[in-house]
Amino acid sequence: MASPNPTAETTLTRRAVSGTAWSATSTVGRQILTLASVATVARLLGPAAYGIMGMASLPIVFILNFRDLGTGSAIVQRLSVSSRLLSSLFWVNFSVGIAMALVVIAASPLIAAFFHTPELIPILSTLSLSFWFASCGIVPNSILIREMRFKSIALADIGSGLASYLIALGFAYSGFGVWSLVFASLTGSFTATLLYWLACPWRPSREFDAEEVKSVTSFSLHLSGFGIVNYFARNADNIIVGRVLGQSQLGNYQMAYNLMLQPIQNISSVIAQVTLPAFAKIQQDNERFGHAYIRSCMMIALITFPVMAGLGVVADPLIRAVLGPKWIGAILIFQILAPVGFLQSIPVGQIYVAKGRTDWLFRWALVNTTLFVVAFLIGVRFGTVGVASAYCIVYLGLLMVPSFVVPFRLIGLKISEFAYALLPQVLITAAMALLCVLWLHGLHAVGATNNWLRLLSTALLGAFFYIAALMIIRPPVMRVMEEVIGHSSNPSVLRILTSLRILRPATQ
Repeated sequence: MASPNPTAETTLTRRAVSGTAWSATSTVGRQILTLASVATVARLLGPAAYGIMGMASLPIVFILNFRDLGTGSAIVQRLSVSSRLLSSLFWVNFSVGIAMALVVIAASPLIAAFFHTPELIPILSTLSLSFWFASCGIVPNSILIREMRFKSIALADIGSGLASYLIALGFAYSGFGVWSLVFASLTGSFTATLLYWLACPWRPSREFDAEEVKSVTSFSLHLSGFGIVNYFARNADNIIVGRVLGQSQLGNYQMAYNLMLQPIQNISSVIAQVTLPAFAKIQQDNERFGHAYIRSCMMIALITFPVMAGLGVVADPLIRAVLGPKWIGAILIFQILAPVGFLQSIPVGQIYVAKGRTDWLFRWALVNTTLFVVAFLIGVRFGTVGVASAYCIVYLGLLMVPSFVVPFRLIGLKISEFAYALLPQVLITAAMALLCVLWLHGLHAVGATNNWLRLLSTALLGAFFYIAALMIIRPPVMRVMEEVIGHSSNPSVLRILTSLRILRPATQ
């Protein structure tokens, strides 16, 4: 695929690079807060409390798929939006948020009976408030994304994450058990919405135009339908584990799953959140779209590949050292899920959304969900390890290649071209993982069993090897990174670029 017009590409990159820096800041901040929560709150509460919260989150996450009916992404994807449309969509979301809260309250006794956990009734009734909080923040958040004001979004996300963590920690130390997580969830939703409104100058009027709402219906409903179907693909395993194996087993499974998913969501979202509005602006130029997509995936993989591979290698000392002996059951589950996380760190959904083909996205999700649910029902006979293995086998054996081929057809991108661009990063990551595995075996052979020693020494060795390999081998992603950084006007970022150029081998 030939490179697009350099001037156009430079303009787009320059607009996105500042947003990427702020999104990265937000991601680092949220990741630190997540690690702090795991190291403190999870130690205090244990798997049972997280299992109950996991049960409560299953219906909550499902109903959240109806939160905006896809209207938030429609605001970002459309080439132009009117104030009348924004006001109309706000009132739609406002009403839907109230309706969803009432549905959860009414359904809480049935959900509690399904999981054989009566304490879910007051927990779900309390958490229902988060629907209304979140619904009220959809339009201002979408406007900020559309305008690529990622500094405001980053500050709001970090602020809400910090408030949520402090509430969770304070209540956990005070002996509130699972309610610490409930109050933290409400605090996070409320704080994020409040900060979005403070950052966004737009305010809704009392007008409502049904025709304006109708104009985004096809796009938004297909996207909302995908969210519902994808929910079952992502959570059928949790539902089955919670129903069949109970809250403690669900706590272990969800902890392992979240340790896998959290880096994907946090790191991928740094670039994906910025590139969606950028891709939407070039949605009619497939050649430029494909070129930009490959570059964004190379940047994402620069971090996600070594992080996911590294976490898979150090899963045992990581969980033993950070979470403690209560969470030993999560180790093998995480090791099984790590390869899936490695591959799923490359986002493809933004292609469907930017191209306005959410109908394709919805249909593909139906296929995924059907295969996953059947596999989980078989795997649960062998416990949580069986469910994790079923997830891994179905994705790697059946869905991995089509998951890329199908959306690539929308932009005329060949999978061979895509794979060739990322191959150097895959090989460097594989070499790093092998070195770390050998190092852990060596520590075991000499009797070094301290979990913190095993974790920190392996992590440092892997990081040093990976960075050194990038500097010596200079895979194509390094050139892409230098080009992206070069468009920044931030002095700190430019100093990083200078360092990268100084560290180039003399032969280059």
